[in-house]
Amino acid sequence: MTSPRFLGSSRLTLVLACILVALHLGAASYRVLVGANETVDSAEYLQCAQNAANGQGFQSNKEGETFSEEAVTRRPPGYPAIILAMGQSKNATMGLQVILSLSTIGLCIFALRRFNKAWMPINFLLAGFIFTPSQVLYATSIMSEIPFQFFLTLGIVTAILFFEEHSTKWILISAIALSIALTIKPVLYPAAILFSIVGLIYALRKKNFRIVPAILIPIACVVAITSWNYTRTQVFEISSIQTTNLFDVNMKLVLYQAQGEERGNQIIDSLETEADKIKDYRARQHFRSQQSHRIFFEYPHIAIYQFAKGLLLFFVDPGRFDFITYAGMDNKQGLMNAFAAQDSGVIKKILSSMPIWLWGTLIIVFLFNIVKITFFSKFLIKGKESRTLKILLSCGIAYIALASGPLGVSRYALPVVPLILIGASLGSSSQKG
Repeated sequence: MTSPRFLGSSRLTLVLACILVALHLGAASYRVLVGANETVDSAEYLQCAQNAANGQGFQSNKEGETFSEEAVTRRPPGYPAIILAMGQSKNATMGLQVILSLSTIGLCIFALRRFNKAWMPINFLLAGFIFTPSQVLYATSIMSEIPFQFFLTLGIVTAILFFEEHSTKWILISAIALSIALTIKPVLYPAAILFSIVGLIYALRKKNFRIVPAILIPIACVVAITSWNYTRTQVFEISSIQTTNLFDVNMKLVLYQAQGEERGNQIIDSLETEADKIKDYRARQHFRSQQSHRIFFEYPHIAIYQFAKGLLLFFVDPGRFDFITYAGMDNKQGLMNAFAAQDSGVIKKILSSMPIWLWGTLIIVFLFNIVKITFFSKFLIKGKESRTLKILLSCGIAYIALASGPLGVSRYALPVVPLILIGASLGSSSQKG
């Protein structure tokens, strides 16, 4: 069965590209007029940049607040450094992110043209970004998702090109890009270590020692960041955010389902009070991690269920939180917490308060997410593209999905949307490369 001719038209490509540019420029103009979209995370990124500008280093402690080691390493320096480079201007930062967002789309087109010369995959790709509103929402928000997305996509695409063409320049670009991505979001540090280990094994097997200096860049970056943090907190860690998420998010969702929201909060408050009594930062972090794992092993069936639900949401969540946050709508009661606590009254209240336009948008995005995953699956099963392409795209997506855990919301999936769309676009084409 062949697709309608207009779907493979270069004119359609131009129309879709213009729509994407218009959406980015429109969203940026709106934010310049009404003010940058900010979250709790945004405030910490901005504080880190301000502290660095004042000679206090990249840490999110506010002047006058009680010193907290957790705040010192919670936000890695990559994104605050971008804000600082933009003169701490929110508008300039959003402008750069619009450029990076469009550059990511251009990078995906570049990759597709390497593997399939038809216009249809490119049209599907562009439509995919149009039906991913979080791409534009986070390009015009003070959040790190878009810069992280760009460097992650660049790192994986150039790694694919290295295995296709065996050119040292591609592995060098890949190593640098992934290292920069690591400084933006610490979730990438195990992958950075694995990159260097696998790269060294490949270099030894192929006797290609020219790539060794490039291969070592990511692991050197991990060592540099952990050593730097040790000088500041006396603990070797990439960031405190991982333990914080384990304790305040993952454990909370399990407790909410197991004990109910009220009792769950009581247990969390009790454990937090006990943790605050521990003055040694290393011991305090160990206590939080230990207690989180204790709860997981106490309710293993719930922990597994929450993790599985997070994986599903990672791929299909249409992004209710992204829309309401961007629009400045009331979000005092979290839908995910309500689902975890199985509070049907709160769930009904939240859903009934959503305006019609939001319902319509979320349904459309949800349906396209299903289409996107369907075509990506077709690409993996039936596509005649190289095994390397399939493996690296799948590994990049799976790694971020697994790392997101129970909180597999749309925002966490945004960094790998380009990877999903590259595969899905190839799967959508009746022509095989």
